[in-house]
Amino acid sequence: MRCPNCSGTLYFNIKDQVLKCKHCSKTFDVKEYEADANAEELIFDDAKVYTCKSCGAELISGNDEAVTYCSYCGSEAIIEGNLKGVKKPKYIIPFKISKEKCKDIYNAEVKDQIYVPKEFKDPDFIERFRPFYIPYWMYQIRFREEPFEVKGYRYYTKGGYDYSEEYNIEASVKEKGLYGIPYDASRNFDDSIAENIAPFKKNEMRTYKPAYLAGMYADSPNVDAKLYVDEVLDKATEAAAEDIRESVSPISIDLPRKKKLEKLLDARYDGEDAIFLPVWFLTWRKGNRVAYAVVNGQTGRIHIDMPADISQFMLYTLLGALAIFVLFSMFVTVTSRFVLWFSALLVYLLGRTYRKELKEIRDRENHVFDKGYLLNDEKELPMSEKKRNRIRRRSGKNLFAKGGSILIASAIFMFSVLFALSGAAYDILVSQAAAIALTFLVLILETISFIRTFMVTIYLKNKRSLLVILLALLGVGYSFGVAASEPVQDWWYYLGALICLACASIMCIDLIARYNETSTRPLPSFYERKGGNDGAKEM
Repeated sequence: MRCPNCSGTLYFNIKDQVLKCKHCSKTFDVKEYEADANAEELIFDDAKVYTCKSCGAELISGNDEAVTYCSYCGSEAIIEGNLKGVKKPKYIIPFKISKEKCKDIYNAEVKDQIYVPKEFKDPDFIERFRPFYIPYWMYQIRFREEPFEVKGYRYYTKGGYDYSEEYNIEASVKEKGLYGIPYDASRNFDDSIAENIAPFKKNEMRTYKPAYLAGMYADSPNVDAKLYVDEVLDKATEAAAEDIRESVSPISIDLPRKKKLEKLLDARYDGEDAIFLPVWFLTWRKGNRVAYAVVNGQTGRIHIDMPADISQFMLYTLLGALAIFVLFSMFVTVTSRFVLWFSALLVYLLGRTYRKELKEIRDRENHVFDKGYLLNDEKELPMSEKKRNRIRRRSGKNLFAKGGSILIASAIFMFSVLFALSGAAYDILVSQAAAIALTFLVLILETISFIRTFMVTIYLKNKRSLLVILLALLGVGYSFGVAASEPVQDWWYYLGALICLACASIMCIDLIARYNETSTRPLPSFYERKGGNDGAKEM
């Protein structure tokens, strides 16, 4: 975009919310500036679409300056541009967070992190934050016009008596049309990241003007809007039901659930608009993995993929372990049987954390929570859509079961530590029968854990975890064999404990590596990926 005064390059100044010339510093009102009257249906009639040679991502920009950095894969050389007409969105939320403010928000998040790679705190790296407009679909939902009858109830106490009243209430939806339910419309932008930096404030939404994109970058909508219609209908129906309940308060009403409620309210999809939402984007790349730092350009809400630097992690862990060893050696005396049992228990408890990391990797690799990621051939993913839907439904549920199992594991751990510190461990575990029973209990728990982890591992691309959990099971099994055989020499017990600790160490090393896999992403490739609205640029 050129300056009318000197033909210099214009950019959108976030602080002053105006167009500003890089050469003569003259400013222009965004609403008054017109790039080309013939480009009414386009973002720019000469918009340059840069295609990354590494991953195939397309970055739209009105800049004349060469693009040398891909925000999606971190490639340093992507200079390959075409002139294309790209349909403009209907609305846009302009950037409110400046680059300096964005960097301050980011630095506040990472400054106290001791395990992150050193590049995360490098000023030159942080300077690579780039302003990006991510396309979203903004949906319109309509509801029935006429009122309907529902049963209402009211319970209260008056004069020492309890009253129960029943009513036939004529209810209706206050807003006959609901507008403003957004969903990520870019298959390049992971849905989980979009959720982490939401929400955006719709009251600051503006009618789109080409000038807002000056000096920025953008994606175009390339996910079919109909992909999210069912979820939008569910959210809109829930919102309408809540409005109805508030309108008749303090009377309680009975409303059906989900599809029946949707049918009662006659909720129907009535189209959508493409909108641009502001995001600051930073990419860290190491080998074939990338990590993203993303800041909401309106509210400042941040999401960071935070991998661990293994060398730093090992150093601090070693120092902590030495301190604990010295402390325990000074004040605690335990039996060889207790050491054996405790080592086996440690393998089991560590395995629970290990399985949690594997689940996150499974869900990410199979794009369980990224419905915008579509494939032309479903067989490319080992997990079926039916299985992914089942995991989505279970997400956030069974909190009591999860909390209960964690509580049980914590209780076992605290039980063992308290016995050790009180000296009662000797009295309990000096009994061979008690040692066998406790070690057998851990073996049962570890066997169950092995089966559950195995069912997660079969959906992973890298199945090395099968060997890790098998070694852990064999280590605990060996410990039980030692306890059951009742050897006279203590070194048998210590050998079993060392085998368990070796298994735990292997699991720890793989756990750190797996954690880094959950904190980073595979290099994206948009060359062969199909799906969504592949003809979006011809709309």
